[in-house]
Amino acid sequence: SILVLSPGVTPHPQSSPASLFEACGTMGKSIRCKVKKRLRTAKRQRVDAMIIAPREKAHSEALKRVAEGRQVTLARPKNGFLYPKEPDAIFPQHEIMKPIDFRSENLPMARFAFRGNRRKYAGVEAQDMKELSKTHPKMQVLAGGGAVMATTGQKVSKEEAELIATAHRNPAAAAMYAAPASASSAVAEALAAEEAADEVANDDKEMEEADPENAADHSRRPLVKDTRRIKRTAEARPRSANVGKKNKPANPAAVSEKPAPVKKTAGKTKAGGDKMQD
Repeated sequence: SILVLSPGVTPHPQSSPASLFEACGTMGKSIRCKVKKRLRTAKRQRVDAMIIAPREKAHSEALKRVAEGRQVTLARPKNGFLYPKEPDAIFPQHEIMKPIDFRSENLPMARFAFRGNRRKYAGVEAQDMKELSKTHPKMQVLAGGGAVMATTGQKVSKEEAELIATAHRNPAAAAMYAAPASASSAVAEALAAEEAADEVANDDKEMEEADPENAADHSRRPLVKDTRRIKRTAEARPRSANVGKKNKPANPAAVSEKPAPVKKTAGKTKAGGDKMQD
């Protein structure tokens, strides 16, 4: 087995493996550990909200433009170092994004990833957990990002720089890209907004309803009796030799094969002595 030491732990040359494990702390968790699975789920929810959802939204808007016939390939701006006098030339800026915070104290759903937690929630608790799982910050730019126009020195985003370059080279395509959505798309968006509002209203009505009587109190943490220590102690206890013989039926074959007892008789030996006297 391979032993991985914690930072700052220096093993003694004559130390035993048991003392090394004690110095390192607790053992590692398996990939099948339930607590670690819940913690990975909480981290995955944050990645979905901060990275996956915005990316999928951008892809959806691009597909809508294709369906409406407004698909335009934006032009690539020129480099301001090579073409400083071009109106669409830019100085690209290196972008430093704020890393995703996966620390448990800043992760909303990490508070439910502990040993002994129950899996099923209902009523107000389930609604609160659903809302809490959607509480995530947006991606932030710590430094840089975007571009600086070579002629004016104005700082713009990458999309704005591509629009300026497209308008300079192909004004018709830029106008088509900037045109508002069609009437059918606007109606579809309005219907989707109304459905979302109706769902929120229905959820509010369900929460305002009175709690039924004689219902189970699911707000308290259940008390679970830990019987594993007793089981391990019983397994480690040495087994007695008479445990298997107790209340065990006799073997009839062994009883039938038992020889008959020898009956002693009084007589004389070859030397002339009496057996009973000997």
